[in-house]
Amino acid sequence: MSERARSVLFKKEARAFALSWSAALLAGCTVPGPKSSGDAIKSLERVEYSDQTGTRLSMLRAGDADAPRIIYVHGSPSDATAFADELVEPLPGFESISIDRPGYGRAKHTGAVGSFEAQARAIEPLLVERDGRWPILVGHSLGGPIIARAAADYPDRVGGLVIVAGSLDPELEELKWFNHVAGAPPVRWLLPGLLKVSNEEMFAAAEQTRKLAKVLDRVRCPVAVVHGRKDGLVPYANVGYMERTLINAASIRTFTLDDQGHFLVWNDEGRGTIRAAVRHIASEMTDGSADADASTVDTDRIQDR
Repeated sequence: MSERARSVLFKKEARAFALSWSAALLAGCTVPGPKSSGDAIKSLERVEYSDQTGTRLSMLRAGDADAPRIIYVHGSPSDATAFADELVEPLPGFESISIDRPGYGRAKHTGAVGSFEAQARAIEPLLVERDGRWPILVGHSLGGPIIARAAADYPDRVGGLVIVAGSLDPELEELKWFNHVAGAPPVRWLLPGLLKVSNEEMFAAAEQTRKLAKVLDRVRCPVAVVHGRKDGLVPYANVGYMERTLINAASIRTFTLDDQGHFLVWNDEGRGTIRAAVRHIASEMTDGSADADASTVDTDRIQDR
């Protein structure tokens, strides 16, 4: 066999190996997704915008264009459609926006952007005041520390946070076995773009959460934390960390789902709790009260029924 033929064969085998690891990774996580139909998702309005550096970005929007905003920020890997269910059936009285974070969806041209500060910069142009209220930011998984960074960097322009299964504690940022496999050649060279970006974000997360820890005292808005006690990807211990470190938040309320795991944005119990948390934050912003719907939310804990 010629040298060229051996090279071609090696590349094919290496790529097949990388793809098999990708499939194993996705299968191992059993990642669900939004329940909305493909046609419903395609019908959502797509809006292009740029951040302060001129980077082209993209988002989906729905709801009342003149109402206060809810901005949804997805985890890793994902894109704006992660929160499609919240846009297909938007909460009344709000404009609902879901962004493609830098590196994903129609913002994939940026490549991996590990910096939480840079990720927060992609949210900054959307922080507009409506009816005397600034946006509520909802972040899932890695989107959690990113919205916390946005609230720290732009404290006068964020009305409240809903952190869903958020990974903020630096001591709990441990790379999984598949991150190490995906980060080593030849797998790293041949991974599909989405997983390559995600893996690079995971390698940056420990340092970024340490940097975030230094500015969490700048978060002044009300915060709701939504977390499943059976989360196998982002440990529930993150909840205690947030309760200890968000010392200047106007208020903190934790919604614990005893029998839920990580993917709360894609099941009815999780979605209902997230919506109740948003209503709670909106109430806090309006009059400082904590009037979450008692029929949906207990004081400290949500239990599957």
